[in-house]
Amino acid sequence: MADKIIRATITVELPYSNELLNDGRKLDKELRRVIKNADFIPHETQAGKLDYCKRPVIRDETTL
Repeated sequence: MADKIIRATITVELPYSNELLNDGRKLDKELRRVIKNADFIPHETQAGKLDYCKRPVIRDETTL
């Protein structure tokens, strides 16, 4: 287990699009647009000495 961390999980829903599913760059761009335009980002939060996450994780490498 790592030192204490905060893990926030968000869920983003988009209209179905084969183009987005087949092009990761376009999907990434659309996800970022939706998050950027959100007034508030609802999330599930966990904190403490958490087990390794099996999902891909975006980390703040400057502080972790």
